[in-house]
Amino acid sequence: MDTLAKPSKPGSAHEPLDPPGPCSTCPYFLPTASEVSTPVGIPANLTCGVRLLGDRKVSWIRKKDLHVLTTSNFTYTTDKRFRALHLPGSPFWSLQIDRPTVADSGLYECQVSTQPKIFRRFKLKVVVPIASITGTREIFMKAGSDINITCVVKGAIRGAPVTWYHVLPRQPSTEVVNAGGRGGVQLVTDKNGGSSWLLVNRATWRDAGNYTCAPAHAVPASVAVHVLDEETPAELHHDPLPSRGQARTPPTAPFLLSPLLCLLRGQGSEITTYGSQDTCENSFKVNGRQQARR
Repeated sequence: MDTLAKPSKPGSAHEPLDPPGPCSTCPYFLPTASEVSTPVGIPANLTCGVRLLGDRKVSWIRKKDLHVLTTSNFTYTTDKRFRALHLPGSPFWSLQIDRPTVADSGLYECQVSTQPKIFRRFKLKVVVPIASITGTREIFMKAGSDINITCVVKGAIRGAPVTWYHVLPRQPSTEVVNAGGRGGVQLVTDKNGGSSWLLVNRATWRDAGNYTCAPAHAVPASVAVHVLDEETPAELHHDPLPSRGQARTPPTAPFLLSPLLCLLRGQGSEITTYGSQDTCENSFKVNGRQQARR
């Protein structure tokens, strides 16, 4: 999720002029966004526009404790994450908050030192992005099947990179999943939709273990994958909560993800792929031949 801003009507304690009325020299607020949402750790800007300011000053107040954060270009807080931003001659006065936390959420006021004072309120919402794995938290599958894991990210900035990690089952080590590690691994990320897919073709015992989807600036999500061979106890083969990743007749990696890629591209989504790639045209041709054989 990007830092989002919603426009709204200006407000004040003493009806500031927007646009100016009979008083041709009175300051008035410009229509800037008054609701801003940002993920934790991503800088947020609250921007207040004032015309006809003259020799008056603009201050930013934190509503919950009435603390004066900035006045003009000066900062009056020991918290160095807050600072005033203003270009000479510009009617816009911004309060920048670096590395915001959830505790920074709330109301802020842009005040103009008129008599009486006028102000405009701004609402900041700092959210914690979180990833989730669809399906169950454990996947039981036979050797030779395809591992297909879907990770959905909510609240993250648009285009945030997603990194997949794999903890090997018989070694206390963590590796970054990528297409260069072994053949048959494919990663697909929809930057607009906030989803990422991991596919491992024809899994072996080396592909078992814990997989973690870790988007930037977001809470990661994990799933445990168990690859069963012929010697595995029968009760594990009949897991009461089978995963979507289990396939009775494992198709190859391109056949699983190519139609998904084509569908997303057709809807205008921005797709990043890693590993083996097939064009939509070739994919449809291959699938068409398979349907004809049937």
